[in-house]
Amino acid sequence: MKLQRRNVLVASVMALVAVLLGFGVFALFGGLDRTVTERVHGGGTRVVRVALVDAVVGFDVTPDQLLVDRGTHLVLEVVNEGDEVHDLALEGGARTEALDPGQSQRLDLGVITTSPPELYCTLPGHKSAGMTLDIQIQGQE
Repeated sequence: MKLQRRNVLVASVMALVAVLLGFGVFALFGGLDRTVTERVHGGGTRVVRVALVDAVVGFDVTPDQLLVDRGTHLVLEVVNEGDEVHDLALEGGARTEALDPGQSQRLDLGVITTSPPELYCTLPGHKSAGMTLDIQIQGQE
């Protein structure tokens, strides 16, 4: 009876350690989605690098929020740093091709005068898994 309880206790401790290690790896490799904001100051054309990445759970765009001065000509350098095919599209507007891992493409959003709709990966399930980019207008022209 004592041996049985000891085996159950050892198995329980091992399971707890495995769960804690799993959460640590999950957090370490980006599984906990956090908002990464980048400020883009205006004046002329600005090129901003945007990475499409695979997280442990879901997908992400980094940065996933841009604060852009009104009147800035915004060009995104979209780089697929993930292991799957991704793209980036503006609802009803500009979009990249489907990018294989390691590929990149520039996405010209033009002069930003109003906050555009959210950009997202159009592949099935990717938007709902977190692969979105929000652009907010700041300041004056």
